[in-house]
Amino acid sequence: MTNEWKNLWNQRHGELEKLGGGVDRQKVFLELKRSNGFDVVDELTYDALYGQYLETKQNLCPPGHQEGIKSVYEVGCGAGANLFLFESDQIRTGGIDYSEGLIDTARQVLKTEDIMCGEAVSMPAAPRYDSCFSNSVFSYFADEEYALKVLEKMYEKADYSIGILDVHDIQKKEAFIKYREEIVPDYHERYKNLPKLFYSRELFIKFAADHNMEIIFQESTMEGYWNNKFVFHCYMYKK
Repeated sequence: MTNEWKNLWNQRHGELEKLGGGVDRQKVFLELKRSNGFDVVDELTYDALYGQYLETKQNLCPPGHQEGIKSVYEVGCGAGANLFLFESDQIRTGGIDYSEGLIDTARQVLKTEDIMCGEAVSMPAAPRYDSCFSNSVFSYFADEEYALKVLEKMYEKADYSIGILDVHDIQKKEAFIKYREEIVPDYHERYKNLPKLFYSRELFIKFAADHNMEIIFQESTMEGYWNNKFVFHCYMYKK
């Protein structure tokens, strides 16, 4: 089956010119999130999305690391919505995404120069960051072999922690498909050649064990998010 996700994402970009110069940070953030694909099925509020950001920042901080993380790198950063908030908290950022349009948008709003357009597996090991994370991206990978290669790259790049958010749960696959069939007309035709990759938690447990890392899983609880019941978050910490 051909995976057409890359072609779809390459057509997306932020429309910051509609925001009157981008002085309203909340509106800028919501536009960045919209361009990153959070415009399907329901509209999430700023408070809900910001709440997820705060949880992510807290969970990326390793246990006992009281001063918090000082730098973060995002795999599949898209238009830079998440990094936009990290930078607002004076945290050094970097990121990679294969969509030229979204990366062009990110370069308009982010302070960092460490933003590149490319495949996730091509991220360089340097410079290193405290944490390396990915949000709503692993489900677009072609297979688990590729996902493990990306995880290896993230492990090399992060000094303390890795975070994988919005991982589609293999145990919820049938329920996910049924739900999408109910709300999306011609679901199978519309999403032909646009597959989702579902994961077992065991894949991440094994990776953590092989790399001597602590691991925790969390459920998604973002208010108003239709995907909550189909995904989980995974955080791993270097010992």
